[in-house]
Amino acid sequence: MRRRPQFMDHILCLLTSSFSESLLRLILDVVDRAPAGTTFGDILQPANPKYGVGEVVEVTFVGANPKNSAENRTHQTFLTVEKYEATSATWQIMYNDASWETRFYWHKGSWGLSNATIQWHIPDTAQPGTYRIRYFGHNRKQDLLKTAVIFSFESTPSTFEVVTTW
Repeated sequence: MRRRPQFMDHILCLLTSSFSESLLRLILDVVDRAPAGTTFGDILQPANPKYGVGEVVEVTFVGANPKNSAENRTHQTFLTVEKYEATSATWQIMYNDASWETRFYWHKGSWGLSNATIQWHIPDTAQPGTYRIRYFGHNRKQDLLKTAVIFSFESTPSTFEVVTTW
């Protein structure tokens, strides 16, 4: 019986290893991951405590690929800017991702890590008061050779004040 040369075993091993790495990279590029010690929606850069009309509020969150939200419509928007109404003790949605005053930026990192930055360009018509920015998203989890699962999350950072004069 004839034995194939040993170097072929090494080539086969390299091909298999290369295929495994490619498959692993493909899966990691499709899934979302939060950095160690964080969860989706955690605040990486909070808002300042106070802003004036005409300024830009910017908050950065541990994010997930926005296309996951397009596939699963649990939430109708990626973000809301809400104002606290003391008379009714409720939060009223003033702006969302369809508003000209808001911006949503998704920053894709490597190995499934990403973040989302939300900006609110405070218009001249904004009423003074207490506000907050909320982030809504969906993260995709997939184990090797299993069906992907999509989880919804939302985040509400601390509040900030909008004042008309400094």
